[in-house]
Amino acid sequence: YFTSSKSTESIEDNSRNTLPETHISTYAGSLHLKKSLVPALYRVIQDSSSELLEPVCHQLFEMYRSSEDRLRRFTLQFLPELVWVYLRITASRDRQSNGCIEALLLGIYNLVTTTTYLNLQN
Repeated sequence: YFTSSKSTESIEDNSRNTLPETHISTYAGSLHLKKSLVPALYRVIQDSSSELLEPVCHQLFEMYRSSEDRLRRFTLQFLPELVWVYLRITASRDRQSNGCIEALLLGIYNLVTTTTYLNLQN
């Protein structure tokens, strides 16, 4: 997970880190204290040519997959921007720049629909 956010450059290193399951709840509770993290993530998402976009999308998906609701909500705050960037890139026909965003959006969609389907079965 993202362990520091003083600069956009730190996102790449931090996106490779993983937390032990026992620390996830504590980490999720401390996300609101990382004041520069959200703006840094928005900058990465808005720059479709950023080399940080793929690791950020991957980490956001991992956070959404978590059983921790606060991590899921953290990821969901970026959903409107992710959709906007995806549509902007798709309209420009620069299909190669939106692969990781498309994968993230489809992954979230699949998790939501699978969870909904399983809940209807019970």
